[in-house]
Amino acid sequence: MFSCEDVRAALSNYLDGDVSPDLRRELERHLSECRTCQVLYDTTRKTLHIVTNVGSFDIPEAVSEQLVKRIMSRLTLPPSAPPSHS
Repeated sequence: MFSCEDVRAALSNYLDGDVSPDLRRELERHLSECRTCQVLYDTTRKTLHIVTNVGSFDIPEAVSEQLVKRIMSRLTLPPSAPPSHS
């Protein structure tokens, strides 16, 4: 049985069209039955569409620095520590 974890592991390759026909069938079967994975697939697909079609844009340096700081703080949190909402 194909699991949600299997979908997450193969989703990038599936979106790139880089999976075997058998794996494609298993993924599509799971996606047809699992609402959670349908949402993950749809959100990921839409995000990729936006990112690839919008192009690049400039943001103020202060905003960029703040964004990088928040991302890095979340990436370096210990597993048990909840993220801060600063």
